[in-house]
Amino acid sequence: MERCVVALTSSSVNEEAYKEIQTQLDANEVKPILLIITTEVDMLWYFAQKLQQHYPDAVVIGSTTYINYSSEGYSHCGASVMAINSGIEVAAGIIFDVDRHPSMYKAHIKQALDKLSTYENTCCLEFVTSFGKGEELVLDTFEEALEGTGIRVAGGSAGSPSDHRESFVSLGKDLYKQSCVFVFIHNLEGKIGFFRENVYKPTSYKFTATYVDCEERLVVEYNNKPAAEILAQTLNVPLNQLKDNLFQHPMGRLVDGDIFITSADQLFEDGSISYFSRIYNHTKMLLLEPDDVRRVWKETANRVSDQMKDTAFSISINCFLRTMLFESENCFGEFVNQLRSYGHFIGVSGYGEQLDFIHLNQTMVLLVFE
Repeated sequence: MERCVVALTSSSVNEEAYKEIQTQLDANEVKPILLIITTEVDMLWYFAQKLQQHYPDAVVIGSTTYINYSSEGYSHCGASVMAINSGIEVAAGIIFDVDRHPSMYKAHIKQALDKLSTYENTCCLEFVTSFGKGEELVLDTFEEALEGTGIRVAGGSAGSPSDHRESFVSLGKDLYKQSCVFVFIHNLEGKIGFFRENVYKPTSYKFTATYVDCEERLVVEYNNKPAAEILAQTLNVPLNQLKDNLFQHPMGRLVDGDIFITSADQLFEDGSISYFSRIYNHTKMLLLEPDDVRRVWKETANRVSDQMKDTAFSISINCFLRTMLFESENCFGEFVNQLRSYGHFIGVSGYGEQLDFIHLNQTMVLLVFE
């Protein structure tokens, strides 16, 4: 029995899709400790129930996604499932009310921690529902609960079709909204590598966020001028074409010399712009532009090769806007092939990425297990 098995279906019919996945898992005689599910929006509830029923002793955790992609291929329809059969120890939990008071459920994190035999070579994989503007609150909760453990957090905001502002996560057989599901994974057979990939590079244009509403993720002014107006002038485009241009030109938060990408969500008539992650008052910002994606992929592969001895499987969290960028350039298949070089993998494509208590956009976060 392989340590890790991945299955994929492109069917949108629940019964047919599940049968295809179960046939693939049965062919490999899986006995999972952990099952990770990614599905289109209307399918997660069905897979969560069926897989938990079929594997009652496994931890089953899932997220909806913009696209299913894995070492078995990719499809906007259907589902992917990763079954990890050996070499790990796991403990899972859930945080509710993520858009308002996730800190009230800090005890759920502590309870899961108490089930682990050690914190060494352990990560926290989490999936949080999108559109509630709660990711930063969730990460603050994890940071408080995990203080002193050395456990790093990596995960993503659940995905959905780009015109469908609703997403779900699952734990066990149950489906959740406005929640974060998480699982601690202790790797018994080596270390866990954490990698962050940007395919955007800075331009020469720098700004300061001078008027913001942090909770609403709203930037009213850059450099004391309406945000949309100054960005349209910088990009030399009319205001009514600005949003399309911001897809190619996200903003980079400059923190201690590092760049954390923030994507625009909506533009408003008063010139303010809402984002998918927070920008704080007086934050230094850089306007970004696409880099050479194939060179960046190669650099990531080299970093993985340099830091990891023998990769067994990996988990990719890739922003839906990166997915759309790769699709527009007809290279998403190449991206999937690159990820195959790290062993069996499963991916989630959603509305945000989280790493080390920082919420990001238009980024890939990659977990690699020896």
